Amino acid sequence: MAGVSEFAERFKELFEKAKEKMPEIATWNKVYQLVVPGVGEFYIEISGGELKVVEGRHPNPIATLETDQETLSKILSGEMDAMMAFMAKKLKITGNVIDTVNLKRIIDLGLGKE
Repeated sequence: MAGVSEFAERFKELFEKAKEKMPEIATWNKVYQLVVPGVGEFYIEISGGELKVVEGRHPNPIATLETDQETLSKILSGEMDAMMAFMAKKLKITGNVIDTVNLKRIIDLGLGKE
């Protein structure tokens, strides 16, 4: 059973690989909230070309993503595409749905998908 720290490490690994291919990431100031029942709530903050993952709830995220632990694990390992998870209603997004494409790009580039 993965916890927030395991997901945080995986997001950081993917981010480090992706930022080499996304120079624009250095100018971002974005926060994505994640809600994973059984794991907890945490948010991903991208600012100044760095990513940090913080447990808890952010007061003003761009978007909130809610999914189960298995789906998030599959998305972060490349077993499941985030868009397919969204279309299959395994991933719920509220807020700026369009901006979550940027988070998907980080995951895809981190996994080596161009």
